[in-house]
Amino acid sequence: MSRDWTQQELQSASKAMKTAGHLGYEEFCEQLDKTIFTAYCKDSDNNLIKISGPYNCKEELEKQLQEHFSHLKVITVLSEKDIAFIKENLK
Repeated sequence: MSRDWTQQELQSASKAMKTAGHLGYEEFCEQLDKTIFTAYCKDSDNNLIKISGPYNCKEELEKQLQEHFSHLKVITVLSEKDIAFIKENLK
């Protein structure tokens, strides 16, 4: 089910969503363009740590890791497509 929204209706709905603590229309559209990247890291005790999230590019996640998780050693950062490719070729 869908319908055409006027710009005013769209802005009103977007504002209501933001007020309720959700993404507004513009932020939602930005998220659609992002890819899920997963970073595989090791901590000082040699535990494997996996951090995932939506990012525009691999470098964006790497920068976040450097800024907020500098104590972790990054092994690699892979996209969902990279992971699917690896899994498929391990069969």
